[in-house]
This record gives sequence, C-alpha cells and structure tokens, in this order.
Amino acid sequence: MTPTDAMRELISQHDGLRDMMDHCEDLMDTLDAHPDGDPAPLTRELAKLRHAFAIHNKFEESLLKPVLLERDRFGTQRVDRMVSDHVEEHRLIGLRLSSPALEMLRDVVETLRAHLDAEERYLLSSQALRALDANDA
Repeated sequence: MTPTDAMRELISQHDGLRDMMDHCEDLMDTLDAHPDGDPAPLTRELAKLRHAFAIHNKFEESLLKPVLLERDRFGTQRVDRMVSDHVEEHRLIGLRLSSPALEMLRDVVETLRAHLDAEERYLLSSQALRALDANDA
C-alpha cells in the first residue's frame, strides 16, 4: 500500500465512522424524544461504532509513526511521545463510548468528530497527499 493509498483509506474509514456517529445521534434524539423508547438500537449501533473505531485505530496507529517521521522529521523520542499520546486519546474515547448516559455519549461523539477533523487537517491535508504522491512517483 502506498502512503497515498493509506491516507485515502484513513479518509474512507473516517467517513464510515462519521456515518455511524450520525446514526447514533439520530437514535439518541429518538430516545430523548421518547424516554420510554427501546435503547437496544442505540446499544447495537454504539457496539458497531466501538468495533469500527477499534479497527480504525489499529490501522491508523500502524501508520502514524512512519508518517510523522517522514513528514515532519521530528526526532524519534518526540514522535514516540506523540504516538503514545494519540493512542491514549483513542483509548479514552473508546472507553467513553461505553457510557450508559446519553449526555456523555453526545459529548464523546462530538469529541470523536473533532478528533477526526483534527487528524485530517494535520495528516490528511491535500498538501500532505500531494507530497506523498510526489514521493510515490
């Protein structure tokens, strides 16, 4: 897989996660409107989101260190710390996706959305993709 292919796969995974988050938010809205409603559909969708997020994290975390070392030429110790912080952020988001409280779930979905946006601004920018394309040639 070329670096550009990997980045495009990350974007595709982010889009899939966003679709799942949108569905979770719709189900939360339904439960807010009907507090006596069945929470099972939301529970199932959250399980799917947690699973997809875990798979995404493994893929992303396998790419993060090489991308940071190549793209920014940070020292190895700094990159190791950045990767470690990023992995910890993923772990905390994953844990929070298990909350039974709707307000907490809304907050973590928004946090995840912001996290994906930040990753794309930094790692998946069109400038970064052009640079990777040039390296692929």
